[in-house]
Amino acid sequence: MKSFEKIKQIDKQYYMPVFNRFDVCFTHGQGCKLYDIDGKEYIDFGAGIAVNCLGHNDAELVNAISEQAKNIIHLSNLYYSPIQAECAKELLKDTDFDKVFFCNSGAEANEGAIKLVRKYYYNKGQNKPVIITAKNSFHGRTLATAAATGQPKYSQSYKPLPEKFVHIPFNDINAFKDAINDDVGAVMLEVIQGEGGIIPADYEYIQEIEALCKRSGILLIIDEVQTGMGRTGKMFGYEHYGITPDIITLAKGLGAGMPIGAVLARGECAEAFAPGDHGSTFGGNPLACAAALVVIKRLKNGLIDYVKQSGEYFWDKLQSLKKYPAVKQIRGKGLLLGLELNSDIVKYIIDKMLANCYIIIGCGANSVRFCPPLIIQKNHIDGMVECLEGILKEVK
Repeated sequence: MKSFEKIKQIDKQYYMPVFNRFDVCFTHGQGCKLYDIDGKEYIDFGAGIAVNCLGHNDAELVNAISEQAKNIIHLSNLYYSPIQAECAKELLKDTDFDKVFFCNSGAEANEGAIKLVRKYYYNKGQNKPVIITAKNSFHGRTLATAAATGQPKYSQSYKPLPEKFVHIPFNDINAFKDAINDDVGAVMLEVIQGEGGIIPADYEYIQEIEALCKRSGILLIIDEVQTGMGRTGKMFGYEHYGITPDIITLAKGLGAGMPIGAVLARGECAEAFAPGDHGSTFGGNPLACAAALVVIKRLKNGLIDYVKQSGEYFWDKLQSLKKYPAVKQIRGKGLLLGLELNSDIVKYIIDKMLANCYIIIGCGANSVRFCPPLIIQKNHIDGMVECLEGILKEVK
């Protein structure tokens, strides 16, 4: 194996410099642990940015991928696939949705949702191109999803952008009322703004959004790329709010590390696409669907209940940190939790935690994010909080 320094040299020479990488190189993992090139052990509270929901080297997942790889890795959507059909059926079972489209990422899922909305109104002979999104949101890095994202830093370098996206303040129902007009076709929201800093939507806000959408004939899209697949202690984050969206989007934890995204829709909206209207060469390939099927079944067979319990335990443990002046607020649900800090010390905290072999990641302006594998254990939580507390004690 090449040395770490050699790997960094190769990366610098050949890979586009779009990432600020941490000074560590991981080679393998097991459960909630990762191991670097020197064999040093780390506890993973980032899960590949909320992706590795079953942790690392999960036996059932690895076996499903391996067995599928022996048969067919890629087929293309010109043909029927038994594993894709089964995955679609299991994902939709016991949900509010009627149809699913599989793609490869969260950004693709949100692109698909945007296209589905436009096609829905096209079929009805209506021109309602405007989609309302929230400031501080994040919906992806393609041109359309960057335009939908309510953070200019993700789009200002790429103008001209696709038009007809309106950004309003989050959790401000009056701003939503003011934005509604005859051109608005949909609103797209996260029930917890992930990249924005783990900012939960107010219950009453989401309730009123749904009611206004119904009265105004506006479609409601919930971006569940980060909050979906059990992450918040329910299969989908919107279930905490007592609503029924027209469309949701999924990715991240859906494949437990295999690239897969999904657009789920219900009612007339689910029938908007016809053959040729949308597609994906790799979307819903047998390998990704084999992985997703493992995740879906594990969630439905007890893992969601475990997340709920672990999330409550984690939340209670984090409360002990509120006594430190650097800590401003604790937010989130389930195993998607954030710690907002009073000053710009996020990078310092993350670097110190990494030096102590705990992987956490940042989000928003001044927050750290905890989105561990859904199989995280209480002793891992105890150790991480104890380590974090030791660092907060040192912060002036």
